[in-house]
Amino acid sequence: MPVSDEKAEYAVKLNKLLDTYKRVMFCTLDNVRSQQLHDVRRGLRGKAVLLMGKKTMQKKIISLRAEGPKATALDANLKKTLVDEEHLSGNLAMLFTNASVADVEEVMKKYRVQAPARVGAISPVEVIIPAGNTGLEPTQTSFFQALNIGTKIAKGTVEIVADKKVLSVGDKVDSSTAALLQKLKISPFFYCVEVVSMWEGGVLFDKEDLNVTDASIEAAVLSGIQNLTALSLGSGVLTELSFSHVVVDGFKNLLAASVESDFVFTEFDAATTRKNIKEGKVAAAAAPAKAAPAAAAPAKAAAAAAPAKEEEEEDFGMGGLF
Repeated sequence: MPVSDEKAEYAVKLNKLLDTYKRVMFCTLDNVRSQQLHDVRRGLRGKAVLLMGKKTMQKKIISLRAEGPKATALDANLKKTLVDEEHLSGNLAMLFTNASVADVEEVMKKYRVQAPARVGAISPVEVIIPAGNTGLEPTQTSFFQALNIGTKIAKGTVEIVADKKVLSVGDKVDSSTAALLQKLKISPFFYCVEVVSMWEGGVLFDKEDLNVTDASIEAAVLSGIQNLTALSLGSGVLTELSFSHVVVDGFKNLLAASVESDFVFTEFDAATTRKNIKEGKVAAAAAPAKAAPAAAAPAKAAAAAAPAKEEEEEDFGMGGLF
């Protein structure tokens, strides 16, 4: 069956991209506008190539590539992943690149577009209507009542009493919610080209795998080192991780023994340290002693003033007869 020139050119382009780049990222294009897509293409120029097309044609080209005389193990693996396992389906675009996922997503997020909640759309985020004055007339309270949102009338306008979550992740937007968000001029959704998986070296990485960064790996390794060190110290089994801590604890014991005795060693000047410690103890003991007289002075003054007050009251009570 003859193949059109357009399909032949597309096959040449796809095979060339597979030969040139080592990574194939699969990107979702849901709710992405055409102008937004053009901006992403322009931003990725020199870093990546975004290819779209019919999935049946792409699968056919990948299958023929895997069955060709120059097919490699990676070609067979790509066919198994995309064609046999039906991974290449839906509104996905293929992005060919040698750059990291972080570099590609940085460009995509740069062209993220804010959009209102339309009827029938699936919410990608939680949507919370904040408490406060809405500026709407009291006749608009029916929208709030339909969504069980507490309101009151303040200064002739509708005021929301408390924050109210109207959408959770995965919820479908109904007509009441869409109308209310539109009246409040809230555009809660942000859409952009998003990487959902990546194929490299015969392995398919999903979204959760792609979220692993150098920082998260470093944090996990440091946490493991801390746990192993604590286990070594707690069990008394000396390891390379706990050796430095044991040496420091031993040196502290030597310092304590030197302070309380005449034992002296070259790494520590016991006489000077004992002098500083004694001076510190004397200063600490003197501080409460100084505070005690200062606290006693007001008490003495109050005690001295009390009899004088009683005498005045007695004289006043006798009516001045004596």
